[in-house]
Amino acid sequence: MFQLLPGTGVLLPHRAGTLRFGMSEHTARWALSTICYIRTQSVCGAAWAFSGDYLGLTIDVLGAPEGNHAQRLGYVELGRSPCDSSGEEPQGPALVPVLHEGIDLFGRPRHDVASHLPSDSRVNHGLGRTGGYIQSIGLRSPYWAIPYGSETVEE
Repeated sequence: MFQLLPGTGVLLPHRAGTLRFGMSEHTARWALSTICYIRTQSVCGAAWAFSGDYLGLTIDVLGAPEGNHAQRLGYVELGRSPCDSSGEEPQGPALVPVLHEGIDLFGRPRHDVASHLPSDSRVNHGLGRTGGYIQSIGLRSPYWAIPYGSETVEE
């Protein structure tokens, strides 16, 4: 299970530790590599970026850009992979829980969890079909924000 810790980061499953805002790239890579294979990415505006997959979830980790907190963990996003190659949004719960205050955000339909979303999160609600599930949720460091794209909304 993953646990969102707004203002702090994301607690990883299997005692892998916490992706804690402000930690170094090396420390964040080590923590995530204990549960999955790491892929390096390039993300505009981020000092560094990498991702991994764990039981149908993609974990994206970004370093803050230049400034007071340069080179430190600034953003973590957990996203659901489409259940098949058609790209359709999943119509069922994720295999692994993503908890915030005891509520599995990927385990219940999006209309059931809307009031439980962290206030400092970036949320992709998916395609908007009735009964659908949240597609991704990201937490940003208190020191750095990611601009919102056209498919994401702030709750």
